[in-house]
Amino acid sequence: MKLAPKVLALAVVAAAVPAVVLGVQLALTGHPLLALASGAASVAFAALLAAAFARGLAEPLTELVRGALDIARGRFGRQVPVPGRSEIGDLAYTFNYMSRELARQDAENSRLIEALERGTLEAVRSLAGAIDAKDPYTRGHNGRVAELAVEVGREMGCDATTLQALEYGGLLHDVGKIGVPEALLRKTVPLTGPETSLMRQHPAIGADIVREVELLRDALPAIRSHHERWDGGGYPDGLIGVTIPLVARIVNAADTWDACTSSRPYQPALEPAEVVEILGRLRGTQIDPAVHDALLAVLHRRTNGAIGKVRGAA
Repeated sequence: MKLAPKVLALAVVAAAVPAVVLGVQLALTGHPLLALASGAASVAFAALLAAAFARGLAEPLTELVRGALDIARGRFGRQVPVPGRSEIGDLAYTFNYMSRELARQDAENSRLIEALERGTLEAVRSLAGAIDAKDPYTRGHNGRVAELAVEVGREMGCDATTLQALEYGGLLHDVGKIGVPEALLRKTVPLTGPETSLMRQHPAIGADIVREVELLRDALPAIRSHHERWDGGGYPDGLIGVTIPLVARIVNAADTWDACTSSRPYQPALEPAEVVEILGRLRGTQIDPAVHDALLAVLHRRTNGAIGKVRGAA
């Protein structure tokens, strides 16, 4: 039975019963007290009917409200009881169908986003591979920097968004070298002044390359600013201290470690102990002291304590 006829029937019963009973009593007995008592009983009966009806109406509506709040909070798939074939029952059935559809679409969107992120990471890795192909002496450098930067970020308590920015920023921090002549990248003797100026353009070039890629937006500061120094003596913008984005400070430290421990055309690989000493001297000048300390903690774990967990002088 539909809700409207139910409401009508109950309203008629609630209104008619007290009047009928009262009229009968007055007609048969003429006793006013008895008629009054009967009327009161009839009103109480009508009130009970109304209360039962209100409860039956309110409970499914309350469930629908709770379900709607769950949907608003992103808990798709929430189902509510269907109280018979009334308008409220039809509403509950429709709500459940909508909730299932939202859950299905949410799962599909999550799958598409995951696929998009995988595709983006593969594209990032391809760009990093293009850098390695251009500068074979640094092959694998970008991947190692990304991995170390993420570990340092995790040591510093960075959130998931920042850790992803560190991964992408580490992989692409040297992407601007695509715009640097190969002869310059392969040079085995110190660069001249003009050559140094040209080489120092690669962070800005890299930032321009990825600027319009929305999914790399959070990695952009690491690409542009990974050669900035804590004391303000870096490039391309001469940023100082905490004005340097954290992702850039972390990538800078990871880049320095890997550059010193890898063979380059102009420099053989240094022993880890030597590099730790170099990092200590760079703490508070090139490298953010907090990032330096987190880097040493990571290296300490990586080497099972072979690299001492020490704090350099500021």
